[in-house]
Amino acid sequence: MGTISLLSGQPKEGVSIEARSESKGYYEETRTDSLGSYRLRGLIPDMTYIIKVVAKEEWGTTRVERASPEHFSVKVGAEDIEGLDFVVFEKPEMTILSGHVEGNGISELQSQLVIEVKSASEPYKISSVLPLPFSHFFQIHDLPKAKHLVQLRYSLPSSSKRFESEIIEVDLEKQAQIHVGPLGFKIEENLHKQDLTPAPVFPLIVGVSVIALFISMPSYLMVRSNNCEKRITKASFEEENFLKISCSQR
Repeated sequence: MGTISLLSGQPKEGVSIEARSESKGYYEETRTDSLGSYRLRGLIPDMTYIIKVVAKEEWGTTRVERASPEHFSVKVGAEDIEGLDFVVFEKPEMTILSGHVEGNGISELQSQLVIEVKSASEPYKISSVLPLPFSHFFQIHDLPKAKHLVQLRYSLPSSSKRFESEIIEVDLEKQAQIHVGPLGFKIEENLHKQDLTPAPVFPLIVGVSVIALFISMPSYLMVRSNNCEKRITKASFEEENFLKISCSQR
């Protein structure tokens, strides 16, 4: 029996312990509980066992890098053996973001595509930029433990093509190693081109007519003024003759 703890003294739960008899091949295994304690049962009396910490992927103890001491060698007797305590050292937890890309024409565009990872909370902050490998699979290490946005970028600026990428959000704080994909994209010809169509004729005619009207208005007013003066002069002459005739009759 014994305990397993970290260097800080914190009990380590779920660590695998094995007892193995090298001479006879007998083998027993157990795991630590929430208090970091373990107990190996079923050991054969008068048999010598090597007790050590082992990494078991299915039990989530692969982060254990090494233990101190490396092992205990004990001979089983009639009484329980206590005090077989270990201190374990964990591997630094590394974040790994991996994935693969799919899309039409990817072989031709591969050299112009890059993987862009940026912070989900601060989209302007780019965490990593990676050229898309020839295999179309990518792997990025040591990103911050946070939420990130993963997308593709087309590295060549083009006014004739429109590029759109799928955006995938990942949370490396909840899960340190994540695989995403397929990360898709599409690229299309930009059909929004300027159409060279003839200008409408009717508004042009109306505009010219309005301009001609304004130009001709002074002449029209002058003619009209002259006509009015002639009428006034003629009227005055007739009135004068009328007065003369009237006076002579008297």
